[in-house]
Amino acid sequence: MKKINFILLLLISSLFIHSCSEKVKDGIYLIDIYATNDLHGRLFDTLYAENSQNPQIHQNIVHPYSLSSVATFLKNARLNSDRRVVLLDMGDHLQGDNSVFYYNFIDTTSKHIFAEAMNYLDYDAVVVGNHDIEAGPRVYNKIVREMKAPYLAANAIDEKTNKPFFKPYTIVKIDGIKIAIIGMTNPNIPKWLTPDLWQGIKFQEIVESLEYWVELVKTKEKPHLVVAALHAGLGTTEDNSIENPARFVASNVSGIDIVFAAHDHRSTAEVVYNGDRPVWVMEGGSRASSLSHASVKIGISDGQIISKNIEGALISMREIEPDKEYNNYFKESFNNIKAFTNTHVGSLTKSITTRDAYFGPSEYIDMIHSLQLENSGAEISFVAPLSMDVTVKAGDLNFQDLLNIYPYENQLYVIELTGEEIKNYLEFSYSKWINQMIDNNSSLLQLNIGGRGDRGRFKNIFFNFDSAAGLIYEVDATKGDGDRIMIISESNGHSFDLKKRYKVALSSYRASGGGDMLELGSGIPKSELEGRTVERLSDIREMLYNKLKRDGSITPERLNHWKFVPENLVKRAAVKDYIILFGE
Repeated sequence: MKKINFILLLLISSLFIHSCSEKVKDGIYLIDIYATNDLHGRLFDTLYAENSQNPQIHQNIVHPYSLSSVATFLKNARLNSDRRVVLLDMGDHLQGDNSVFYYNFIDTTSKHIFAEAMNYLDYDAVVVGNHDIEAGPRVYNKIVREMKAPYLAANAIDEKTNKPFFKPYTIVKIDGIKIAIIGMTNPNIPKWLTPDLWQGIKFQEIVESLEYWVELVKTKEKPHLVVAALHAGLGTTEDNSIENPARFVASNVSGIDIVFAAHDHRSTAEVVYNGDRPVWVMEGGSRASSLSHASVKIGISDGQIISKNIEGALISMREIEPDKEYNNYFKESFNNIKAFTNTHVGSLTKSITTRDAYFGPSEYIDMIHSLQLENSGAEISFVAPLSMDVTVKAGDLNFQDLLNIYPYENQLYVIELTGEEIKNYLEFSYSKWINQMIDNNSSLLQLNIGGRGDRGRFKNIFFNFDSAAGLIYEVDATKGDGDRIMIISESNGHSFDLKKRYKVALSSYRASGGGDMLELGSGIPKSELEGRTVERLSDIREMLYNKLKRDGSITPERLNHWKFVPENLVKRAAVKDYIILFGE
């Protein structure tokens, strides 16, 4: 019996070896690789809301694009018998919409809707994004279990085993052609997220990790095509940015054919040269606005590659109709999300908008300041606008409105800073926010004229434009970096002391080093940030919800703790900048 089993084992082994080394048939192979990125829960073409007071919701009940549009496109693409389809996602899918919020935190027993959507559309691989880690280990480990496609992040290392916590890569085989997909998450996660969300994981820089995995995969798997699937932004070919190294990867890491990027919500399909070798770099905006598309043509003769042609493009989903079969398949889940979304939570007695926040104190930002100070007992609060352009009108609020007011899963932290560190923090914030004005023709804001998308209209990211409450201060727009902030006093009338230690309320993202405010601004080494934490409180959106349930309504008021000066000069520039950003 043992002899028979041994012979059977040898037979199986020989068949396995033969199949792995079997030569690919001669011919031309046509493959379409499509990638979504930064979906942020945009699974459906509607915001689910019936009674939301946000005018943008009423104007856009139906999104011009969503994963449902992608479903329609893919259905047609897969009908082409001459071409094979590979489908990838570059991460940041578990945050940003009530579809995923509901299955992250409300209905935690049903199969997660994101895993269901990936399975329905037959995704071949999915990359872990920083906002996917933000959902917490209970959620991302659930996705690993429930999703058929591998969840990739080669540079997320299990501290116990020193091996990748997630799957590092996958090989997609199409008619014998082997396509290696190597996934990388963003290594800046420890700077943005609290340790409880990534406990037991360490994150390697992308370039170093990719060099190792490309070499390993090419030696072990001998793929015909190598794809770097990054949850990282574009950056430049010269700068090995930790957060945004996609172009640098394309121009400096050998052996890669295609780089798919994500994270910074940019849109591009471009060729970057690695020596004299062209490498396509693609990123499709966000929320299924575009599909990144690599059209691949590989010629095989006598088992060897004799030609390889790749053409990159972005395919807009704006004119693609939602897929009725997809929507019908998820109808029950959709209705559950909709019922939750339309739960009444309270009311606003005044309208609020983020538009005002770029030009001085605003009801929107000061409402969050007041919430943070009230819940923390801190002396000072730091807050930035989390959405570039959102308005919520006075009236009844449902849970969708809460998501619009505060879209991220941030906890409230209290940290300790000296007066000097607070001033330097603010100097750093405004150095990214405003120009040094010279005359009446100067612009107040650092704008990216011609930039596209919410993140493209400013030179720097708007959610790093922190202002303070609890201090009375002026920001002199005629002064240069490091010399703009004049702190007059604490808001209670007490004198402000550069040497005194203050308790400061801010988001967990910021307390963990997000935006570099504490490191590059206040000058606190990353290793010391944890020691500055005095208290960790609950989720900020949850605090807003609890206040509404307790009080029934909120009356947003401007605290007017700070202002830009000289006021006449700034006022004229603000009018011009407002029109550039938002129109007449």
